[in-house]
Amino acid sequence: MKLLTYSSRKYLWLSALLIVLSIPIFYFVVNSLFLKATDQTLENQAILIPRYIHEIKNPSDLELWKKLDTDIEISLFDENNFRKEPFTVEVINPETGDFQDYRYLQKQIEIFGIKHTLTFKISLVEKEDLIKSILIVQVSLLVLIFLGFIIINRNINSKIWQPFHNTLHFLRNYQLAQEKELANEEEIEIDEFNDLNVDIKNLIQRTETAYKLQKEFTENAAHELQTPVAIIKSKLDLLLQEKSLSKSQSVLIDQIYYVLQKLSDLNKNLLFLSKIENQQYEFADQINAVETVSATMENLNFFAEAKYQQLLFPRPQPKFFKGNQSLFNQLIQNLMINAIQYSPKGSIVNIILTEDALTFINEGPKLDFSEEKLFSRFSKTIEKDQKGNGLGLAICKKIASIHGFDMGYQYINAKHHFTVYFK
Repeated sequence: MKLLTYSSRKYLWLSALLIVLSIPIFYFVVNSLFLKATDQTLENQAILIPRYIHEIKNPSDLELWKKLDTDIEISLFDENNFRKEPFTVEVINPETGDFQDYRYLQKQIEIFGIKHTLTFKISLVEKEDLIKSILIVQVSLLVLIFLGFIIINRNINSKIWQPFHNTLHFLRNYQLAQEKELANEEEIEIDEFNDLNVDIKNLIQRTETAYKLQKEFTENAAHELQTPVAIIKSKLDLLLQEKSLSKSQSVLIDQIYYVLQKLSDLNKNLLFLSKIENQQYEFADQINAVETVSATMENLNFFAEAKYQQLLFPRPQPKFFKGNQSLFNQLIQNLMINAIQYSPKGSIVNIILTEDALTFINEGPKLDFSEEKLFSRFSKTIEKDQKGNGLGLAICKKIASIHGFDMGYQYINAKHHFTVYFK
């Protein structure tokens, strides 16, 4: 989830929660204020009643008052039905037949020396209509504020985070070998982004410096190592030509020559891995996997025939991708040589190519070490493996990785399955 989406979602949830809570709270507050105002109006009417009582001279005046003022009810005092506080009653409107709320206030008063109860009432229909109108207006405003917040928040945040996205885009496409610098943009208003860009530029400079030093060291070390190895080989060649050598001396020289050859191959492979890790290869070739595998089979078929083996490549599916042809050739060659070397004589090596994967299948005993170390450098010692130097599968893993592929291994039905998964 993107940071902008994450933060916006939190704000939206908070806003929605506030809106949901504010509506009942607002209704309760407005309703309380309205009832308080209504009760005050009833109290004001009750205060004026003593003035009117003096104008009532006889029972006929009292009856006339009852008929003229429908908002006041006059009845004999009943202590059981008398309520000191204002109260609300829902009654039927005789004209419309609907239920309506009325607010009542009762006062005790003496008329002609007899205790009476004066009940003042006010209809709350207008209050309900007013509250509904206020709620509609409030909800509309809250919805507009909510929508406005979404639009403004996204626009402002998009503008604020644009420098960060530019930096992220640069890092995503940055390649060490190209020595591409972070573009110098105008001063950003956000101090943290300015600090981030400065630190990234410093980090890139340090990384490029370390990369150049490592590259120079690797090239120089490989060159300096090849020279003494070549000199020792030439000296051994001259020594082998001596007629006075005994058989045991010749065997000893052959063993030294063999170890030197492995050292030379090891040096080449380490230099090759270093070049891959330092991104010294371009990936602009259009690779045909079927043609690459077929060509490698033709080149290595003599190796399989020497062990009376067969290389089978049945019904491959077309597979094209963009990458480095030289590196992919090396990947196929290493996997094929590995399958041939570690298969018994007279066996069959199957190569299966689909749109999703390329698999090399060969017979052989189960590994005597952890599968997790299979693609690691020097996972097998020289004593255990006289056929290689422990870098072949590590190189395969690295080549697959820089192409965006994955490497996998399975041991099924006494057969090794090495698979390149095309992501």
